[in-house]
Amino acid sequence: MKKTPILLMLPALLILAAFSIYPVFNAFRLSLFDMGLLQREVTFVGLKNYSVLLSDPLFYNSLKATLLFAGGSVAIQYFLGLFLATLLSTQDLKGIRFFRSSFILPYTLSELVVALVWLHIYDSNFGVLNGFVNALGVPVQRWLFDWAMPAVIVANCWWGSTFSMLLLESAMKGIPAELYEAAKVDGASGLQQFFKITLPSLHYVSMLNLIMITLLTINAFGIVFVLTFGGPQNATDVIGMYMWRNAFRFMDLGYGATLAVVIFIFNIIITLLYIRVFGKETLKGSVSK
Repeated sequence: MKKTPILLMLPALLILAAFSIYPVFNAFRLSLFDMGLLQREVTFVGLKNYSVLLSDPLFYNSLKATLLFAGGSVAIQYFLGLFLATLLSTQDLKGIRFFRSSFILPYTLSELVVALVWLHIYDSNFGVLNGFVNALGVPVQRWLFDWAMPAVIVANCWWGSTFSMLLLESAMKGIPAELYEAAKVDGASGLQQFFKITLPSLHYVSMLNLIMITLLTINAFGIVFVLTFGGPQNATDVIGMYMWRNAFRFMDLGYGATLAVVIFIFNIIITLLYIRVFGKETLKGSVSK
């Protein structure tokens, strides 16, 4: 009987090992070799790729671009998702089904479709955005050149904020109504209820939400690839884009695997930082429930 739960979990564990755990170890193995994508010769170089990476100025440029992209995207996605979740949790909001469907629609699209939609919006000659600002008397803008990073962040947030909204809205619905009723009796305003009841109740879910959207943003590739291809002048060359370029354009599979390992380490560090900031008590409280 004691083996039954393990046997039931075995298929899922095997899938997890095949598609999540093995690629990590394989990436670390490949990072120890000097190998091209199409060449047969493989040379063991140990930690040489990591040494090259630490002296690579383009790597540090990709880190800077990633910090800007992730910082802007995560902040906007979380607070916009929180605002939309609060709006949709309002009981007397008219047309709530229409608004929820409208907010969810972008998330039903693939990353490639989202990137192509925003590519047309940002088009310098026929884009909707330039038509709008031109009507306001503003000169035509080259959004993907002069405003490359903000443009990519906006496109990413339009697509990803729905995840935060859905997660936070579902958590808000789980907050006991008695807490708000008691607060009203005590004379608390709507703003006081939000900061004293809603936000503290979202502590654990907010941590999970921030972890997920941060990791998804750091690993983002498709939107940047389609909109700017890392340009102009490497301004949006995030680390995922830089990894792809080395592995599949320059065909340096060993160096690309090294960058993949670095991304994996960053993901672990960021997750631990979030747990540190929110406190271990958050995890303990969620387990005890």
